[in-house]
Amino acid sequence: MIKHLAADLHTHTDISRHAYSTVYEIITAAKDSGLMAVGISNHCPAHPDGAPEGHFRNLRVIPEWVDGIRVYRGAELNFTNFEGEIDLSPDTIMNRLDYTIASFHDDVIPPGSVKDHTRAYLHAAESPLVDIIGHSGTACYEYDYERVIPEFGKNGKVVEINEGTFRVRKSSADNCRTIARLCMKYSVPVIVSSDAHFCRSVGVFEEALSLLNSLDFPEELVVNADMKQLESWLFHKRRVQ
Repeated sequence: MIKHLAADLHTHTDISRHAYSTVYEIITAAKDSGLMAVGISNHCPAHPDGAPEGHFRNLRVIPEWVDGIRVYRGAELNFTNFEGEIDLSPDTIMNRLDYTIASFHDDVIPPGSVKDHTRAYLHAAESPLVDIIGHSGTACYEYDYERVIPEFGKNGKVVEINEGTFRVRKSSADNCRTIARLCMKYSVPVIVSSDAHFCRSVGVFEEALSLLNSLDFPEELVVNADMKQLESWLFHKRRVQ
């Protein structure tokens, strides 16, 4: 049974008007929650409430360690079309960030067909600019899970199990279960994230862990189950030298 996690890599700060905590408040909340690491991953420029590219290029001013917490530099990319294109430059992604999350948001692109979403995710699977597939259980962006999940695994992508989904996208819960089952079937790694938009949500994973534990999901497939697994994944996939 998975009881504790080491890190939360999907958090948002008050650079967005729909998030309400500072970077330091997020870090402090991570420490208060017993985490060892946290990632700052704000929405990218195509989102109407996203941060400008300069925000992501300058994340390096935040120390790697703050009050004993390892701080990672990330971004939540937006799919801008069904060809899987995203909204941050390759230079920023490859040379300034530790990881990326790629997600659909209806503020950026309205939902299409299952075929459309499947095509976008297949492109994302092949993209060296995408590391984590964000909240892909979202009901209005359903895709061919059986076809795509193995491709995520073959291409080294990590699939997010998003705690926020169980609060704000409740109709997506069954899809999340299907995705988790397929990740287990095909040995595709997952990451559990809060998607916190307020500091007190950092490190809160109750529903996501309940789902994984109900499936007897193997802990070794959860990349943020401990720091050794997380650091190994971050080291082997690339990013800032």
